[in-house]
Amino acid sequence: MSVDAFTMPLSTEDLTLGWLQAVFSDPSISGFEVTDARLFETTSKLYVTLSYKDEKEASAAGKPQKVLLKGGFSPVMFATPGYKPILIRAYTREVDMFSKFVPTLPDDAVLQLPKVYWAGANDDNAILAMEDLAAGGFTFGDPTRTYSLDAVHSGVEQLATLHAKTWGWSTKEGEHESPKAAELAWLEPNIYDVTMGGLLGMWDELILGADRPPLPAILKDSRERTSRALSTYFASRNPRFRCLVHGDPHSGNTYLKGDDVRFLDWQIAHVGTAFHDLAYFLVSMLTVEERRTHELAVLDRYLEALARHGGPTLSREDPEVMTEYRKAILTGLGWVLTPHSMQAKARVAAMVERYAAAIVDHKTIELLTEIADAADKKTAEKTATDVKGNVAVQVNKVDGETA
Repeated sequence: MSVDAFTMPLSTEDLTLGWLQAVFSDPSISGFEVTDARLFETTSKLYVTLSYKDEKEASAAGKPQKVLLKGGFSPVMFATPGYKPILIRAYTREVDMFSKFVPTLPDDAVLQLPKVYWAGANDDNAILAMEDLAAGGFTFGDPTRTYSLDAVHSGVEQLATLHAKTWGWSTKEGEHESPKAAELAWLEPNIYDVTMGGLLGMWDELILGADRPPLPAILKDSRERTSRALSTYFASRNPRFRCLVHGDPHSGNTYLKGDDVRFLDWQIAHVGTAFHDLAYFLVSMLTVEERRTHELAVLDRYLEALARHGGPTLSREDPEVMTEYRKAILTGLGWVLTPHSMQAKARVAAMVERYAAAIVDHKTIELLTEIADAADKKTAEKTATDVKGNVAVQVNKVDGETA
């Protein structure tokens, strides 16, 4: 797998045999057929069947036949004002994930990821050439469904091994010895924070719109309170729990064989708090009642797996653990603010029901409001102390001059 910046196809019509031969480093590819094109999703997907000059030889060598090209192949999407730079940034993050992070994993890594044959990006597009998971017998997670506890446990295991391997990572110079901040520059900016800030600007449409899902008053009745809670969450993430996170590991970004869960769509990967991933995944997978019944046991299972895979030993008895988890429930606000143009209405409604209930159950808005109030009080007290000190200095100065 290599990264190149040669000319990228920007539509189905731009795809050529020569490009595919270059991407797969295989001149024996003799033809291709685009069997399906999904162009009106956030990320376009082209399902391609490859043919070879010698099919028998290609089969014996295990060469791919059915592949997926994932990136920007929709001229309409790219032409939407303001969309292209946002989309390219997200596509490039996933390319970087597979070209900079995944090659560092050992062959026997517990973290299971799709096979990517090639990943490349330039200013025009960013594309993954990867295995066709459906052809490989996998099914894809559906936000309108809920899943078994075994599936939740499987996903928690995957997240724990990712977090353990990258525990303590920081994109700020001097905060982590290896890898250095410069080696993690590809994880900046924090796409999740930037995206959420932009979606909050669509409050009237996404929160108050007539066709939007019902919301509890604690979320809906005050834009200022909800916005303040989100900014407080961003500002108060505990560095004790910092690691590389998937960033968007809801059930719809999973692929499964039975109850074996793995994660797709690493476009919002960033350095953040481990509980961002855990809360976001767990709440999306279970019914509201199942989550209420099993949530703490799943949290314990995650903490055990984190330690087993080489991360720190943590416990729910540590108040900072539960505080961080409760704060991270606010990641569900991402679905509350998801436009129907990006996700089907039924998907949004199903997810909002689960996340809104969790935000209420954990009093997440109230907790973040308390944290914000305490921070404001501390700032005011410091300001008052500084002012008082400056006044004393000025008085002393005047007294000295008078004397």
